[in-house]
Amino acid sequence: MRSQPPLLGAALGAVLTGALLAGCSGGADDLPAADEAMPSAAAAMAEVESVHFELAVDGEVEGLSVESADGVVTSGGEAEGTGVVTALGMDLEIDYTIIGESAYVKGLTGGYQEIPVGDEMLPYDPTVLLDPDRGIAALLTAVDSATPEDTETVDGVDAYRYEVVFDPAAFAEFLPAAGDWNTATVWLDQEHLRVVKAEFAQGDATVTMTFDEYDEPVEIVAPA
Repeated sequence: MRSQPPLLGAALGAVLTGALLAGCSGGADDLPAADEAMPSAAAAMAEVESVHFELAVDGEVEGLSVESADGVVTSGGEAEGTGVVTALGMDLEIDYTIIGESAYVKGLTGGYQEIPVGDEMLPYDPTVLLDPDRGIAALLTAVDSATPEDTETVDGVDAYRYEVVFDPAAFAEFLPAAGDWNTATVWLDQEHLRVVKAEFAQGDATVTMTFDEYDEPVEIVAPA
C-alpha cells in the first residue's frame, strides 16, 4: 500500500477532526428560538390528557408544605399518587386521590378520609398541573423572558434546555411558594416540545418537577 505524503495526511486529519467536532457541537445555537419554542410548548401542553409527575423539594420553601409527591394527573381534574407532607408538626407519608372537588387522603393508619384540597393533609393540589387556566400550558403563555441554553438528555429523552422567567402573578397560581420563585430552568423534549423537567431555585432551596408517560391510559376512581 502506498503511504500518503505527510502534508496530505495532515490535511485529511484536519478535515476529519473538524467534521467530528461539528457533529458533536451543541449549545444555544442548536435550540429553537425561545419566542417560537415557548408558544409551541404551551400549545403542546394544552393538548395533554394525562401525565405522570414527580415533585421533589430540597430545603425549606415557605408556603409549600410538601417534601415530595409522585402521581398521575388528568386534564379532567383527577389525580392519584403518594406524597410526603408536613402536617401536625411532622412529616407524613400519604396516599391521595382527587376527583373533581373531592379529595381523599390516607395516612399511616386507618382508611381514606375525605378532605378539602388545601387542607394541611393535602397542601398541594397536583391537578393544577394540567389546569387550562393555572397549569403548565397557562404558565408557558405567561413568559416574561426565555433564553436558550443547551441540549441535554433527561432520563433518556433528548431535550432542549431554557432559562425562563415567568410572570410572577401567573406563577403564584401555579405553585404556592412565597418569594421570587418565578425563574426556572425548563427542559422540553425535542420531539413534541412538552415539558420533561422544570427546576426552580431560591437561595439554598430547590423545587424540581419531572414529567413522563404522557397520555398513557389512566383510570382514577374514588377509594372505597
